[in-house]
Amino acid sequence: MNKVYPAVKAIIQRGEKFLIIKQELLNKIVWDLPGGKVDYGESPYDTLVREVKEEIHLSVNIIKPIGFFWFFRQDKDQVVCTTFLCTADNYNINLSKNPADENITEYRWVTKDEFLGDDYEVGHNSIKKLFALL
Repeated sequence: MNKVYPAVKAIIQRGEKFLIIKQELLNKIVWDLPGGKVDYGESPYDTLVREVKEEIHLSVNIIKPIGFFWFFRQDKDQVVCTTFLCTADNYNINLSKNPADENITEYRWVTKDEFLGDDYEVGHNSIKKLFALL
């Protein structure tokens, strides 16, 4: 029987642009948002702060929840991502300090319209539907 996992993701805003990260997901390279799976007993807020710090070495300030997107893992389990609009204390991103050794290879600051275009492949179209609401 397949499972559903809760996760949190950060839409980190810097002026009119938002941060996206490039990583291997579902055995393909996709553009995603920083964040990760909520551990048992951990609050989604604490998870988001921890995951962003681990993945890209930023300290974020959570502004408000935005909505949800989801994707299916290779094993057919589903991950549902609660997504929060955030800012950061600074924007000095460091991809080399990822203790979980996730395969994050690049980051970009993009406008909503740039991300909604065809240049950015995502794990599931629901992330672009979420961005359209911004």
